[in-house]
Amino acid sequence: MKRKLLMLFLSTFLLVAHAMAQQITVTGKVTSADDRLGVPGASVKIKGAASATQTNVDGAYSIKASKGDVLVFSYIGFVSQEKTVADAAVLNVVLATDSKALSEVVVTALGIERNKRTLTYSVQTVKGDDLRNSNQSNLINALQGQVAGAQISSSGGSPGLPSEIILRGSTTLSGDNQPLMIVDGIRVNNNSANGTVNRLADFNPEDIENVSILKGAAAAALYGIDAASGAIIITTKQGKAGTLQVSGSYKSFLETMGRTPRQQGIYTVGTGGVYDASSASSWGRKFRYDEKIYNNIDRFFETAITHDVNVNVNGGSEKLNYYVSGGYRNGGSMVPNTNQEKINLLMKGTAKLSSKIELTTSANYIKNNIQEGLGGASEGGWINSILRYPRMNDILEYQKPNGEPLYSYVEAGKEREARISPMWGVMRNPRNNDVERFLVNNNLVYKANDWITLNYRLGQDYTNSKYRIVTTPGTPGSNFGGSVTENNGVTKFVTSNFTSTFDKKFLEDFRATLIAGFSSEYYDNKSLSYTADNFLVGDIFSPNVVNKENLALTESWLRRQRYAVFGDLKLEYKNLVAIGITGRNDWTSTLPSNARTFYSPSYSASFSFSELFENKDSWFGKLRGSYARVGKDAPIYRTNTNLVSSLTVGGGFVTSATGGNPNLGPETTEEFEMGTELSFFKRRLNFDIAYYQRKSLNMIMTPRVPLPSGYVIMTFNAGSLRNRGVEFSVTGTPVKTDDFTWTSTLNAWKNTSKMLQFAGDIVTFKYTNAQLNAGVAATSLNEPVLGIVGSDYKRNEDGYIVVDKNGYPVLDNNNKERYIGNREPEFNIGFINNFKYKQFNLSFLWDFRIGGDILNASRQGMMANGIAYDIGQWRDKEFVFNGVVQQDDGTYIKNNKKVVLDYSYFANNYYSVGTNFVEKVNWARVRYITLGYQLPKTIASKLGFKNLGLELAAQNPFVITNYSGGDPEVNSAGPNAGGSGASTMGVDNGAIPLPRSFSLGINVTL
Repeated sequence: MKRKLLMLFLSTFLLVAHAMAQQITVTGKVTSADDRLGVPGASVKIKGAASATQTNVDGAYSIKASKGDVLVFSYIGFVSQEKTVADAAVLNVVLATDSKALSEVVVTALGIERNKRTLTYSVQTVKGDDLRNSNQSNLINALQGQVAGAQISSSGGSPGLPSEIILRGSTTLSGDNQPLMIVDGIRVNNNSANGTVNRLADFNPEDIENVSILKGAAAAALYGIDAASGAIIITTKQGKAGTLQVSGSYKSFLETMGRTPRQQGIYTVGTGGVYDASSASSWGRKFRYDEKIYNNIDRFFETAITHDVNVNVNGGSEKLNYYVSGGYRNGGSMVPNTNQEKINLLMKGTAKLSSKIELTTSANYIKNNIQEGLGGASEGGWINSILRYPRMNDILEYQKPNGEPLYSYVEAGKEREARISPMWGVMRNPRNNDVERFLVNNNLVYKANDWITLNYRLGQDYTNSKYRIVTTPGTPGSNFGGSVTENNGVTKFVTSNFTSTFDKKFLEDFRATLIAGFSSEYYDNKSLSYTADNFLVGDIFSPNVVNKENLALTESWLRRQRYAVFGDLKLEYKNLVAIGITGRNDWTSTLPSNARTFYSPSYSASFSFSELFENKDSWFGKLRGSYARVGKDAPIYRTNTNLVSSLTVGGGFVTSATGGNPNLGPETTEEFEMGTELSFFKRRLNFDIAYYQRKSLNMIMTPRVPLPSGYVIMTFNAGSLRNRGVEFSVTGTPVKTDDFTWTSTLNAWKNTSKMLQFAGDIVTFKYTNAQLNAGVAATSLNEPVLGIVGSDYKRNEDGYIVVDKNGYPVLDNNNKERYIGNREPEFNIGFINNFKYKQFNLSFLWDFRIGGDILNASRQGMMANGIAYDIGQWRDKEFVFNGVVQQDDGTYIKNNKKVVLDYSYFANNYYSVGTNFVEKVNWARVRYITLGYQLPKTIASKLGFKNLGLELAAQNPFVITNYSGGDPEVNSAGPNAGGSGASTMGVDNGAIPLPRSFSLGINVTL
């Protein structure tokens, strides 16, 4: 027996020794077929065994294996490969990109990842690289042209001015039309307080992995009472398993003035052809040949430089990975004495605490300090002031050597009414917007088994802001004695949600996924502000140096609490049919106790008909349809009539001018969507087409009311509107070879809106109290929502303009608020192209707008003041208006009377007619051009880098348009005006143009 055991032991030992003798150390490198660069963190496993390893930061690996073993090489987004170990000890592998896998998963509501093939509603994803190609620091601006159905506009080209994004048209008239903003599954604050920059601009685009846009109500239905305007889901980068990797980039931007209105340089200030230094109009004589004429627009705006630095570190293992980044941006703008300094710090890590528990946590610190400029004329913006400043005066001469104001014209004792260079305002009356922000996000995942997963997210968005406006003593106007306004605010936004996911296959071909959970949200904003004027000590801008009657204090505390429960059921049959049902019930504190609950259901389905064909692997076809009903609650405290401080009139409190309504209910938005997705040539050509109809009911509005009511405006549930539209997106790879790849994306969309119903006798709703005399942004009954109302000439039954017996057209005084224009574009197109040849990469984006009206209020003022570039072809010329003259018997005859078009006509008759300033506009704009070059690794390594790239880019280099004014992409007051994101889109009232900028950059990997 002992002998047998000894023989068995020796045999086993010899077999093991023989096997060990056959083992060798296999080394090699895993690279990407796209750029031939190493793939860090790729998995290398022995098939059928436990032995495994990962590639390092360069893509290199080492593993012990025996001859005949099969090594499996895999990484997310690449096609896996298998290699058999032979006598050679080196195995190099090139992994091809798995385009199918990359496009299969999209991030949807609540951060839930879905299979795109069975998705039942429209979701569009923009990659982080595409955002970074735009070189925009504001994420909203970076999305321009990249999303079908997204209408984006900026309120100007100066730091601190906001941008807005609206998906599929406006859903409300008095509330916020912008979509919900979600970062890593947690809602964040995107408010634009005091008309300043959107808070989404605080985030660093360099940290973003991708952005999913949920355009329809069904896609966003799990957000319930916040889902009416869609949602933007932002996923930030995270660490990748592998050795430590350090990357960095530096970019320098050169910013110059964009397109501005043109002005005449023929006539001096004055009236009646006579020079008059006191006049604010340019109806004087012609300039003499020896008189110097200043181009004050060119002299005012300047060339500015901005520096942008980013560094990130990532790495880890299968159990722990990390991503740490820092960004610093500092620079001015084309507007003098304006600048931005922004610091971003992000720390994010994921730890596998056990085989079933995973924790992801992140902390994001942001410091964003902006010395900003002004927007349109409603804010005292610079463009109109510059245009009206006499060209005989140098705009750069604005102060005396002792710092006192240098008036270009002043009458004794009337300094308040003096004329001074706009440069005084921008240099001596600064606006500072300082923000510190801290965001924390924790996500705990417990995977109980293969089909049950529990997830809890908790996040806080904390913002501390300080906004300060100074008016230096001596500034003409109401604040001649000087003033300072300061607002200090603290905002806390705490959100949490819990989801339980049950995902199970049954009966072989069926799959059911049930998600149930609850969420809570707490919003708290405290602000303390003061305004002090008429300083007792001129060079100290403080509330401590004014009389108490010149000091006003305001304290505000806004709070909102929400709770919700929700469920999501999805049934799938093979990959052929999918049916989805969601339901969410919200409770909100902003509505009366009897109306605080709101239920949001959605129903959707998809049919992937390509699964019925044998060649289904080479193409894909799907039909989808959905219906959803979502809502929107009231702004905070709109159910109450509030008291406001009245210290400036003797103390105490007075009733607010806005009347509350204790009977408010939530708004409701219903949307039906149907669409198709088609893919051909193994995903080389892809189409996504959608049609939708969205109706908003029971809208919360704040219309003007009769003054005897005791209020100026009141809050009601009143009115309904409709949006209909078509979205078309096609992506393709026309050319793909070993050395050259061309990819292209075309986004096109059209939205048509209509105001269906107002309450009572209301026929027109104005977004803002600003009166532009001839026209204003407004919505009229049975007309498009983004309308223009204003005055027109009187016309007879045949539509001819009625002319008086003196030969001038007659203003229709019976209807000065008629519908005269539609600010909604007829069609939008974004066309993106990427060309890659060996180490070179070229990207550019064309943005087209076809149709839609602009109210050119800037031209209205320029014509009245005689400064428009084309005034010379009309001024003091005889003219016969094409119209008819009414006779005593009521009949009309053709007008043939000549008149002279002088100052009186342009400043009164022409100025008062809104239709004179409504222009149908088209444009073709290049948003960006980016050229990159990646140095060969042999050269980069000699310089001490693993990778080294260079980049040359241009942002907004040119625009082709028929618009007579400055930049046609205008939004004079931004998304905060009137509380409505659509309020002044398409109104040009002195908006600062978008700048042209050029950048040079370098990126490295250590």
